[in-house]
Amino acid sequence: MDTIEITLALLLAIALVGAMAKWLPLPGPLLLVAGGVLLSFVPLLANLHLEPEIFFALFIPPLLFADGWLIPKRDFLSALRPILLLAFGLVFLTVVAIGYLMHWLIPELPLAAAFALGAIVSPTDAVATAATTERLQVPSRITSILNGESLINDASGLVAFKFAVAAVATGVFSFVEAAEQFVLLAGGGFVAGLAVAWIVGECRVRLTRFCVDDPTIQTTLSILTPFAAYLAAESLHTSGILSVVAAGLYAGAHDARNLSIGTRQHAWEVWKMLLYAFNGLVFLLLGLELRGVISRITGASWQELALYALVLWIALTALRLLWVFPATHLPPLLSRRIREREGFRDPRNIFLVGWAGLRGSVTMAAALSIPLVTVTGTPFPGRDLIIFLAGTTIVFTLVINGLTLPWLIRFFGVHGDGNAEREERAARIAIAQAASNALRESLPKLKRAEEIAVAQRLIDEYDRQLHRHSANAGRRVDLDTLADAERRLRLAALRAERAELREMREADVINDETVRSIEAEIDHAESFVAPVTARSHG
Repeated sequence: MDTIEITLALLLAIALVGAMAKWLPLPGPLLLVAGGVLLSFVPLLANLHLEPEIFFALFIPPLLFADGWLIPKRDFLSALRPILLLAFGLVFLTVVAIGYLMHWLIPELPLAAAFALGAIVSPTDAVATAATTERLQVPSRITSILNGESLINDASGLVAFKFAVAAVATGVFSFVEAAEQFVLLAGGGFVAGLAVAWIVGECRVRLTRFCVDDPTIQTTLSILTPFAAYLAAESLHTSGILSVVAAGLYAGAHDARNLSIGTRQHAWEVWKMLLYAFNGLVFLLLGLELRGVISRITGASWQELALYALVLWIALTALRLLWVFPATHLPPLLSRRIREREGFRDPRNIFLVGWAGLRGSVTMAAALSIPLVTVTGTPFPGRDLIIFLAGTTIVFTLVINGLTLPWLIRFFGVHGDGNAEREERAARIAIAQAASNALRESLPKLKRAEEIAVAQRLIDEYDRQLHRHSANAGRRVDLDTLADAERRLRLAALRAERAELREMREADVINDETVRSIEAEIDHAESFVAPVTARSHG
């Protein structure tokens, strides 16, 4: 019974903290950590414990899969060089530099365990960064680099973490052997993930062809895909982490082409809920763990712990800033082709990429997955200290980097480049033109006057969209104002429909089944009216 009560309590806490985050000017992850600390004083939750292996296998696959599924593939490929330099070069530098630094600072922390700490804190977090920058206008390339980096360095950092944990367990580590194993594990894991995603994708397509296009079944298969990819790769002794990333990248491209509208909408809503719950649970569990972790750390005062945490944050921030400038400027200096094609990047944008190294759920999931004991049965050295430092790194980056990032963007005068808005406007013009042309071509084939009137009304509607999106800036403001008025009128009419429907149910004129059927149509119409007109204002 305790398990059920604990699960319900955690989900309720996520919902309540999420509601608070809408009103407070603080990142949601930070509020969740604080909420977890407060919950650690509740007797039922004070001794909450998850087996590390279960924690890793439960949380990491869906988080990485979703990152791979959601990332814009074209933007990812266009910024592939800086992404790979950050995701591999900076991760390797971070693991080694932080490992040696923390081992020097804390001699009782074995070097292999210190490398594990470096691997844990090396991945950045797309969710935390997006939560900070979503209301800010930044160049699209910055967003592409940060999102792509967070996907790939999740994988590279977690693979490095696995090697470091194995070194702690066995007491043996070789950089050469680790590099060879990394290539084999990475390649095998990537192939395994593509294979699993392809098999699942083909099964879903064939189910659709055999008239089993049930969104619930399709979404269930989608949710199982990251776990299948992870377990398949692990059973083949390859990288389950890279397998999940590969599966997410393939599924993101496959699903957009081959699944029905209903399935895509249903899957997206379910995945949004799952990711919200999983990310929330990770940060809540961090808060729950911190109090117990601090109480179990011996041999260090709170001043020393604070010093360790501060040194770690400073080292991570300095390493990232020292890396991004030469990694950005050296390629055009060394390559004439790159120099002619790209030129030299704005130093302000480079600094923002360096400062936006926020850590989040993947770092915490990795820290909480550290085994309790090694293969010899001895306690994992420095486990509680590593979890504490990983947690404080997340908090420091959210508070210091996250809260100052909007101020820095304004201070440097960085603005969005408008690429997303221009692309959206071009797409809306093209699809409205295509729809209008198709309707005009169908007019000669229509016989009944009613059909012709319907087609003409649709043509007029698409023509209004064309005028709104094609107009010059001044005229578009007037047209957008009219679109807002139309949106408000449509929503008012739909609300009146819903109110009348409910009154008829209360009066027993219609039954609940009729209400659900018609209300679903009203809900669909309302969801169509609100987001489309709102997005078109860019």
